[in-house]
Amino acid sequence: MRLAGFALALASIAVLSLACANVRVRTDYDTAIDFAPLQTYAWLDPPLREASRDEGGQSGDPFTENTLVDKRVRDEVNAWLSSHGYRAAGEGEEPDFLVRYELVSREVVRDSPVFVTGGFGGFGYGRGGVGSSIGYSGSTTYQEGTLILDVIDPATQQIAWRGWGTSQARDLQPSPERLQRTVAAILARFPPKPKADRRAE
Repeated sequence: MRLAGFALALASIAVLSLACANVRVRTDYDTAIDFAPLQTYAWLDPPLREASRDEGGQSGDPFTENTLVDKRVRDEVNAWLSSHGYRAAGEGEEPDFLVRYELVSREVVRDSPVFVTGGFGGFGYGRGGVGSSIGYSGSTTYQEGTLILDVIDPATQQIAWRGWGTSQARDLQPSPERLQRTVAAILARFPPKPKADRRAE
Protein backbone atom coordinates (compact mmCIF):
# COMPACT_ATOMS: atom_id res chain seq x y z
CA MET A 1 0.00 0.00 0.00
CA ARG A 2 2.98 2.31 0.42
CA LEU A 3 3.50 2.25 -3.33
CA ALA A 4 -0.17 3.02 -3.95
CA GLY A 5 -0.07 5.84 -1.45
CA PHE A 6 3.04 7.29 -3.06
CA ALA A 7 1.42 7.10 -6.51
CA LEU A 8 -1.70 8.90 -5.28
CA ALA A 9 0.42 11.59 -3.65
CA LEU A 10 2.27 12.11 -6.93
CA ALA A 11 -1.05 12.31 -8.77
CA SER A 12 -2.24 14.97 -6.34
CA ILE A 13 0.91 17.00 -6.96
CA ALA A 14 0.47 16.63 -10.72
CA VAL A 15 -3.14 17.85 -10.51
CA LEU A 16 -2.04 20.83 -8.42
CA SER A 17 0.72 21.68 -10.91
CA LEU A 18 -1.77 21.50 -13.78
CA ALA A 19 -4.16 23.77 -11.94
CA CYS A 20 -1.37 26.29 -11.39
CA ALA A 21 -0.71 26.37 -15.13
CA ASN A 22 -4.31 27.36 -15.90
CA VAL A 23 -5.71 30.88 -16.03
CA ARG A 24 -9.07 31.64 -14.44
CA VAL A 25 -10.74 34.34 -16.52
CA ARG A 26 -13.79 36.52 -15.88
CA THR A 27 -15.20 39.48 -17.78
CA ASP A 28 -17.71 42.28 -17.39
CA TYR A 29 -18.87 44.97 -19.82
CA ASP A 30 -21.36 47.73 -20.54
CA THR A 31 -24.21 46.14 -22.47
CA ALA A 32 -25.22 49.51 -23.95
CA ILE A 33 -21.99 49.80 -25.96
CA ASP A 34 -21.62 48.50 -29.51
CA PHE A 35 -18.11 47.04 -29.77
CA ALA A 36 -18.35 46.07 -33.45
CA PRO A 37 -17.18 49.43 -34.92
CA LEU A 38 -14.04 49.60 -32.72
CA GLN A 39 -10.84 49.57 -34.74
CA THR A 40 -8.19 51.86 -33.25
CA TYR A 41 -6.84 52.07 -29.72
CA ALA A 42 -4.32 53.87 -27.55
CA TRP A 43 -2.79 53.17 -24.17
CA LEU A 44 -3.99 55.14 -21.19
CA ASP A 45 -0.94 56.23 -19.19
CA PRO A 46 0.14 55.62 -16.60
CA PRO A 47 -1.16 52.04 -16.14
CA LEU A 48 -3.05 51.29 -12.96
CA ARG A 49 -0.86 50.34 -10.02
CA GLU A 50 -1.50 49.05 -6.56
CA ALA A 51 -1.52 51.85 -4.02
CA SER A 52 1.84 52.15 -2.27
CA ARG A 53 1.96 50.46 1.09
CA ASP A 54 4.52 49.63 3.72
CA GLU A 55 5.44 45.97 3.95
CA GLY A 56 8.44 44.99 5.99
CA GLY A 57 9.95 48.43 5.68
CA GLN A 58 9.56 48.56 1.89
CA SER A 59 7.21 50.95 0.11
CA GLY A 60 5.13 49.84 -2.83
CA ASP A 61 4.95 46.49 -4.59
CA PRO A 62 8.05 45.53 -6.63
CA PHE A 63 5.96 42.88 -8.39
CA THR A 64 3.86 45.52 -10.12
CA GLU A 65 6.45 48.29 -10.32
CA ASN A 66 8.67 46.59 -12.87
CA THR A 67 9.40 48.14 -16.27
CA LEU A 68 10.24 44.74 -17.75
CA VAL A 69 6.82 43.39 -16.82
CA ASP A 70 5.21 46.63 -18.01
CA LYS A 71 6.81 46.27 -21.45
CA ARG A 72 5.88 42.59 -21.71
CA VAL A 73 2.24 43.21 -20.86
CA ARG A 74 2.01 46.00 -23.43
CA ASP A 75 3.82 43.97 -26.08
CA GLU A 76 1.51 40.98 -25.58
CA VAL A 77 -1.64 43.12 -25.68
CA ASN A 78 -0.40 45.00 -28.76
CA ALA A 79 0.44 41.75 -30.54
CA TRP A 80 -2.96 40.20 -29.76
CA LEU A 81 -4.91 43.28 -30.82
CA SER A 82 -2.88 43.62 -34.02
CA SER A 83 -3.43 39.98 -34.93
CA HIS A 84 -7.19 40.41 -34.46
CA GLY A 85 -7.67 43.41 -36.71
CA TYR A 86 -7.11 46.31 -34.32
CA ARG A 87 -4.40 48.94 -34.77
CA ALA A 88 -2.77 51.60 -32.65
CA ALA A 89 -4.12 55.08 -33.39
CA GLY A 90 -1.72 57.29 -35.31
CA GLU A 91 -0.41 60.63 -34.09
CA GLY A 92 -3.25 63.12 -33.90
CA GLU A 93 -5.83 60.38 -34.53
CA GLU A 94 -8.65 59.95 -32.02
CA PRO A 95 -8.69 56.29 -30.88
CA ASP A 96 -11.92 54.31 -30.75
CA PHE A 97 -10.98 52.93 -27.34
CA LEU A 98 -8.32 53.22 -24.67
CA VAL A 99 -6.49 50.36 -22.97
CA ARG A 100 -5.02 50.14 -19.50
CA TYR A 101 -3.99 47.35 -17.17
CA GLU A 102 -3.41 46.55 -13.53
CA LEU A 103 -1.27 43.77 -12.12
CA VAL A 104 -1.82 42.54 -8.57
CA SER A 105 -0.06 39.74 -6.71
CA ARG A 106 -0.46 37.91 -3.44
CA GLU A 107 0.93 34.84 -1.75
CA VAL A 108 -1.18 31.69 -1.55
CA VAL A 109 -0.30 28.87 0.83
CA ARG A 110 -1.58 25.37 0.06
CA ASP A 111 -1.31 22.29 2.25
CA SER A 112 0.38 19.29 0.62
CA PRO A 113 -1.66 16.03 0.83
CA VAL A 114 0.31 12.94 1.89
CA PHE A 115 -0.53 9.49 3.20
CA VAL A 116 0.00 9.31 6.93
CA THR A 117 -1.24 5.77 7.56
CA GLY A 118 -1.08 2.59 5.56
CA GLY A 119 -2.88 -0.68 5.58
CA PHE A 120 -4.94 -3.00 3.47
CA GLY A 121 -8.50 -3.27 2.35
CA GLY A 122 -10.69 -0.36 1.32
CA PHE A 123 -10.15 3.25 2.21
CA GLY A 124 -11.31 4.26 5.65
CA TYR A 125 -11.77 2.10 8.68
CA GLY A 126 -14.47 -0.40 8.04
CA ARG A 127 -14.99 -4.10 7.89
CA GLY A 128 -12.35 -6.19 6.22
CA GLY A 129 -9.20 -4.68 7.63
CA VAL A 130 -7.31 -1.50 8.30
CA GLY A 131 -7.63 1.24 5.72
CA SER A 132 -5.49 4.16 4.61
CA SER A 133 -6.08 7.83 5.14
CA ILE A 134 -4.70 11.07 3.76
CA GLY A 135 -3.30 13.78 5.97
CA TYR A 136 -1.55 17.07 5.29
CA SER A 137 2.11 17.59 5.95
CA GLY A 138 3.84 20.84 5.20
CA SER A 139 2.69 23.49 2.76
CA THR A 140 3.67 25.06 -0.53
CA THR A 141 3.63 28.78 -1.21
CA TYR A 142 2.58 30.08 -4.62
CA GLN A 143 2.41 33.55 -6.08
CA GLU A 144 -1.11 34.23 -7.32
CA GLY A 145 -1.15 37.02 -9.88
CA THR A 146 -4.19 38.78 -11.35
CA LEU A 147 -3.92 40.75 -14.57
CA ILE A 148 -6.79 43.19 -15.21
CA LEU A 149 -7.30 44.61 -18.70
CA ASP A 150 -9.68 47.52 -19.21
CA VAL A 151 -11.15 48.93 -22.40
CA ILE A 152 -12.12 52.56 -21.82
CA ASP A 153 -14.63 54.65 -23.75
CA PRO A 154 -12.69 57.85 -24.67
CA ALA A 155 -15.88 59.92 -24.76
CA THR A 156 -16.96 59.10 -21.21
CA GLN A 157 -13.66 57.92 -19.68
CA GLN A 158 -15.67 55.00 -18.26
CA ILE A 159 -14.86 51.30 -18.43
CA ALA A 160 -16.58 49.72 -21.41
CA TRP A 161 -15.14 46.23 -20.94
CA ARG A 162 -13.04 44.58 -18.25
CA GLY A 163 -11.35 41.20 -18.30
CA TRP A 164 -9.23 39.71 -15.57
CA GLY A 165 -7.23 36.51 -15.36
CA THR A 166 -5.73 34.88 -12.29
CA SER A 167 -2.97 32.29 -12.39
CA GLN A 168 -0.52 30.72 -9.97
CA ALA A 169 3.19 30.00 -10.19
CA ARG A 170 6.11 29.31 -7.92
CA ASP A 171 8.01 32.34 -9.20
CA LEU A 172 7.67 35.76 -7.62
CA GLN A 173 7.35 37.53 -10.96
CA PRO A 174 5.37 36.34 -13.99
CA SER A 175 7.43 34.77 -16.76
CA PRO A 176 6.97 35.98 -20.37
CA GLU A 177 5.20 32.69 -21.13
CA ARG A 178 2.82 33.13 -18.21
CA LEU A 179 2.01 36.69 -19.24
CA GLN A 180 1.42 35.62 -22.83
CA ARG A 181 -0.93 32.86 -21.72
CA THR A 182 -2.81 35.20 -19.39
CA VAL A 183 -3.21 38.01 -21.93
CA ALA A 184 -4.40 35.58 -24.61
CA ALA A 185 -6.90 33.96 -22.23
CA ILE A 186 -8.37 37.33 -21.24
CA LEU A 187 -8.55 38.90 -24.70
CA ALA A 188 -10.03 35.74 -26.18
CA ARG A 189 -13.27 37.11 -24.69
CA PHE A 190 -12.97 40.50 -26.34
CA PRO A 191 -15.07 41.90 -27.86
CA PRO A 192 -18.01 40.44 -25.94
CA LYS A 193 -20.37 38.32 -27.94
CA PRO A 194 -23.93 39.53 -28.58
CA LYS A 195 -26.14 38.67 -25.63
CA ALA A 196 -27.99 35.94 -27.55
CA ASP A 197 -24.70 34.22 -28.39
CA ARG A 198 -23.00 34.52 -25.02
CA ARG A 199 -22.45 31.59 -22.74
CA ALA A 200 -21.99 31.93 -19.01
CA GLU A 201 -18.48 33.05 -18.21
